[in-house]
Amino acid sequence: MKQIRQVALLIDTSTDYSSHLIEGVARYARTHRPWDLLVQPRGEHERTLMPRYWKPDGVIVRMTHRAMAKDLLKRKIPLVNVSLSQVKGYEFPQVTIDELMLGRLAAKHFQERGLRQFGYLAIWRQQNYVDHCGPAYAEELQRLVPECTVHIPRARETAPHSMLTAVDLRNWLKRLPKPIGIFAVDAEDAHNLADACRALNIHVPNQVAILVGEDDRLLCEISHPPLSAIDLGSERIGYEAAAVLDQLMSRRKRPLTPKLFPPQRIITRLSTDMLAMNDQELADALRMIRQHVFEPLTVSDILKQIPISRRTLELRFQRVLGISPAAEIRQVRIERAKVLLTTTNLSIPEVAAASGFNHVEVMNRLFQRMLNLTPTQYRRAGAADSSSGR
Repeated sequence: MKQIRQVALLIDTSTDYSSHLIEGVARYARTHRPWDLLVQPRGEHERTLMPRYWKPDGVIVRMTHRAMAKDLLKRKIPLVNVSLSQVKGYEFPQVTIDELMLGRLAAKHFQERGLRQFGYLAIWRQQNYVDHCGPAYAEELQRLVPECTVHIPRARETAPHSMLTAVDLRNWLKRLPKPIGIFAVDAEDAHNLADACRALNIHVPNQVAILVGEDDRLLCEISHPPLSAIDLGSERIGYEAAAVLDQLMSRRKRPLTPKLFPPQRIITRLSTDMLAMNDQELADALRMIRQHVFEPLTVSDILKQIPISRRTLELRFQRVLGISPAAEIRQVRIERAKVLLTTTNLSIPEVAAASGFNHVEVMNRLFQRMLNLTPTQYRRAGAADSSSGR
């Protein structure tokens, strides 16, 4: 009888991201290989090495420091790194989030809320980390909002891994133009940022909108107000890392490049549930769309509540968002339908009705035109991604 392989998971157990990542590995083991998983409770920033008495056949690790990389290299065990960091000189196979797409998604979220000023808090606690998210965020904002400014705390400009204290945060917030949207990649930073805003009587989200680069539900939901966050889909990353490790333990060829996965979606909570712009009529129109789009809402309905002409409304939408009011309604409805298709068992007609479409045929045509897929194909693709860990 073939011996069950042991796989060590050198991953912290203190965050939602890591917990879901471990769940992804476990799901792969249940459906493909009966692995014995070795796990120890540990904090996100602990520098613990693998216990000497562990003798695993393979390792999945969040590799952040040289001591761990050196120790694991000596053991000559198949290994997959699920961290954003790569220790120089120890470039192990890597499966992780696509930071470029993460930054672009955050930029789009703020741009859709009509913001013109932006801030950025990069990851600073993680060693051997090279930030690709920040440049992608800034580049996408420059494309979406020409002549905008991205503000970064001075401490991070001079020492990217230096600690940003509560005093640093407050001084930075005082200097920032308002309203502004701040993208904080780390949930702890975002929570501290919300605390600093409250201490300074800065209203979130109307003066400072906060978006987190990871959906750590505990920190996001105990913040005041609760923080919008990006769902990174870490379970699929864990699943795919397990698949790569399985190949390595079977002595198949290692991947030559990192396997990167896009973030799944933005979970909107109160910290970005706003529309901050100087054009009050446009803000009111966008707010109305978000509040009533799942009803039989039309542009004419908006104009009944906002005393401007249709032509003026069209021009303002084009100037700020680059689309028409009708296109914005369609886009919001499609995004709603995408979430329902991948997170519920509602029938296609029920999804259409819950997303504000009068007829399922209208939703079908929009899916074909915008995504080149039918709603059914989109749902199946989402289910396939889930079952494969992608």
